Amino acid sequence: MGVATGHGGGGVRAVEAPRPSSLRAVLRCLLPAACRLLVPACCLLMLGCGPTRQEMAAQRAVSDYFVGNYSSARRILRELADEPDENFALNNARLGSTALIEYRLDEAEAAFLRAYEVMNSVGVNNGGRTLGAVLVDEKIRIWKGEPFERAMVNFYLGLIYYMREDYENARAAFENALFKLREYGDEKDGISPDDYTEIESSFALGYLMLGKSWIRLGREDRARPHLERAVALQPELAAIADYELNRRANVTLVVEYGNGPHYVLTYAGAIAGFEPTPQSAGPVPPPTVIVNGRRIDVAGLDRPPVDLVALAQEQRWQSIDTIRAIKSTIGTAIIVGGAAYGAHRAQRGRLDGDDVLVSGGLIAAGLLLHATSQADIRQWEMLPRSTFVIPLTLPPGTYDITVAFPPTRSAPAYEQTWRGIVAPDGREATYYIRMRRWESGPFDWPPMAEDAGQPAAAISR
Repeated sequence: MGVATGHGGGGVRAVEAPRPSSLRAVLRCLLPAACRLLVPACCLLMLGCGPTRQEMAAQRAVSDYFVGNYSSARRILRELADEPDENFALNNARLGSTALIEYRLDEAEAAFLRAYEVMNSVGVNNGGRTLGAVLVDEKIRIWKGEPFERAMVNFYLGLIYYMREDYENARAAFENALFKLREYGDEKDGISPDDYTEIESSFALGYLMLGKSWIRLGREDRARPHLERAVALQPELAAIADYELNRRANVTLVVEYGNGPHYVLTYAGAIAGFEPTPQSAGPVPPPTVIVNGRRIDVAGLDRPPVDLVALAQEQRWQSIDTIRAIKSTIGTAIIVGGAAYGAHRAQRGRLDGDDVLVSGGLIAAGLLLHATSQADIRQWEMLPRSTFVIPLTLPPGTYDITVAFPPTRSAPAYEQTWRGIVAPDGREATYYIRMRRWESGPFDWPPMAEDAGQPAAAISR
């Protein structure tokens, strides 16, 4: 309770708290201004909440990708990837995935590089775009992806260079995949959730491939620490990260399995989470490798260096969007305040038309904030659940190689066969295999570019 000095004998008297009628008068004064803001904001929301023509085209391309119609997906994404809009990086990442699965390495490299430049830029969401996100919808922000999506863009760039035996550029790309992560504070410990500490990356796949790159560059002293770091993060990688095994290997299979995590909306659509969880999806099954009809022993090499479903559950691999949280919190408070004011007046039998307007206006404003705080759920749908790295040592020659995965409670069986895989003499050939639900092959090496009538990538010289 506030106090004020008396006029007579120097005493004090209590200052009266604002009466409901005073609060009502204030709200009635503010209501016209609130409505003037609310109406155009609602109009903007109605205009901007639906998918754009480009977004619908992108979803058609994603659907084409998953049913194996890569030429259609690539044709759509080529056009979208040239648009300098808020989805520039996302559509280039999608195009990179579509090109990579067909071994169009030049196109995949160019697309991933464009995505990399935006996703790693500083200040790209400053100015009008961020202001607009506060007022209307987060989707007008430039898509830069979650940290695990950024890491995978760099990984794919490194993989393309590694497949081309350009180990210096591969090394640089894998190093870029190992950016520092942010460990955010916990309000329960009295720390602002906006405060964070930078910590070293836990991206074991990046450390493994960086170590392999240093092996090919003849730097054992640089290779071993990164291989050891991968094992420290995931002890089950001890066999895969063995220095001598990787030094001798002349064939490496990079096998991608399953589908990555996707956003879900919780708490009235205001906060994003990820599904599935590792518990609901179950463990990643081990692959079987068959060479010329004979199953070979890959025990210890059948462990995934990354499980994006598990990674997405870790806060350090998620982007913290305080705009969404603030708008949701304020929206909840306004809704509660509007409802409480209406209930207060009604209980006293004093609810009139102006009170209904005031209460309804507050509730509407709160609902608007809730609606405009819908999570930005744009995502890179082509990501796998897991990426395996399987180094093999085979006698020089050509082979038919099959990779198979057993069915699980959440996924069917997968199998893919490639004929004519080259095991070179004295160097390493790396092959990218994306397990496809509807296509098991056999595919012939090298893959052919259907629009050029030539091998899409002559990886093995």
